[in-house]
Amino acid sequence: MRGLREGLLCLLLALAQRAGADELVQLHVCESGDPAFLGTYIKGTGTMDGAPVYTNGNDMSFFRNKGFWYLGNLEPWPPETHYRCVEPEGCNPGLEAPPTSAQGAWSANKRFGKEPVPSILLQPCAASDEL
Repeated sequence: MRGLREGLLCLLLALAQRAGADELVQLHVCESGDPAFLGTYIKGTGTMDGAPVYTNGNDMSFFRNKGFWYLGNLEPWPPETHYRCVEPEGCNPGLEAPPTSAQGAWSANKRFGKEPVPSILLQPCAASDEL
């Protein structure tokens, strides 16, 4: 009986560690028509629309509004939306993390966005990608 309990405890600890490892804490933009959007985006403590905000070193942020994901500047009010992912399929509507470029169809806002749209990845950029 003791061996079974120890085995279950080890399994529960492994599952808890795995759940924590799967939580998205950063995203990477390796290419963009606007260099302000390049770099690593870190999950902050603030939220918008009940989801975490991910911000880079240039104060550009991934944020959710009305269930869909946007990338822009949260400093002015209303926020400047430069890029958006608003399709029901692939754009993670209502989910806790924004989609990567492979998952969702990101598009540029005609007023603020610059082509090409950012290349959003889960893996860090190669050194030459961020230059």
